[in-house]
Amino acid sequence: MKTILLAVSGSIAFYKAYELISLLKKEGFRVKVLLSLGVMNFATKLSFEALADELLCQENESWQNTNNHIAFSKDCDGVLFAPASVNSINKLNYGIADNLFIQTLMAVDKSKPFLIAPAANTKMYLHFSTQTSLKNLKDQGCIIIDPVVKTLACKDEGLGALAELDSIISALKRSLMQEDFFKNKSFVISGGGTKEKIDDVRCISNFSSGKMAKAIADALYFLGARVVLVSSVDFKTPYVLEKFESSLELKEKLEKYKGFDVLIMAAAVSDFTLEAYKGKIKKNEHLNGLDLSLKLNEDILKNLDFKGKKIGFKMEFDPQNALENAKKSLIDKKLDMVCLNVLDEHMGFGSDENSICFITHKHTFQSAKEKKEKLAFILADELRKLW
Repeated sequence: MKTILLAVSGSIAFYKAYELISLLKKEGFRVKVLLSLGVMNFATKLSFEALADELLCQENESWQNTNNHIAFSKDCDGVLFAPASVNSINKLNYGIADNLFIQTLMAVDKSKPFLIAPAANTKMYLHFSTQTSLKNLKDQGCIIIDPVVKTLACKDEGLGALAELDSIISALKRSLMQEDFFKNKSFVISGGGTKEKIDDVRCISNFSSGKMAKAIADALYFLGARVVLVSSVDFKTPYVLEKFESSLELKEKLEKYKGFDVLIMAAAVSDFTLEAYKGKIKKNEHLNGLDLSLKLNEDILKNLDFKGKKIGFKMEFDPQNALENAKKSLIDKKLDMVCLNVLDEHMGFGSDENSICFITHKHTFQSAKEKKEKLAFILADELRKLW
């Protein structure tokens, strides 16, 4: 379990720190909270003590235990300074250690990730002193989580609101989990099902949820990679997401990234397509039924002129022939890995768990049934073996 030092300063956005603590604990972090004198004008020590694993502020400072700026900062794996007020940002930059809050932040091991999420009035945030301080802190290795445009507490509309909490959590996880192996690598991942138009209101599609692709993209992002998710399902992500509907749109999107290091094709592409009708087919014009002429769709994964490594997902219902069919795909489509899913009554489209057989030209590995988030990291381990 990693320990996070959450530093909360006297910004009006202080109340979001309560939810931030809760989210951090749900992610499995141990949370130590450091409170500035400014935030104590808005909140009480007791309110934070109810949520935090440990707490340090001016009221409980002591050299008889770990409630001092040296001891309190020693065991943290990373610092999250959120919300960060203009006053504290500038003091930290210039080393004005005239209070316990700044002293503790300055005592943190400089090799640990240090994230700063400002929250301030637009003019105060954009003031040259604040911008100079943020630039200097970034140059010293701090990760700045930029604020967003919103209606601020002062009723002004502008840049300065604290970043969304899920964006802050994602940035923190990436800072703690990134590995040198993935830092300089780029991945494009496709996910979700295609929609092939019958007419302008109907389509042929499937039940793919896109959850596995999203889990893979998340894992690779946290590990430090450059990530693009091409998805038919809309997700909120800290990395680039491009939407598609038809298989033709999917192909066009993927061609933009054919210079990436790895393509992971988790999208469920329709095997068949058709010439779509214009407008809407009238039911009263087809009282005896409607015949659709389907044609075999292009194999995008096989035909895509992709420069890097290609990973395919294959879904089977027949457990007897599934492995043999997957190995054929590995060769026929010139892939570097096939991720085989065998669906049954226990595992189907849209489930949160799965079991994957990872097949390469050198070995085969069958995972246990796991949450898709965990399977994504298992896939990342298998990807390392391809180099």
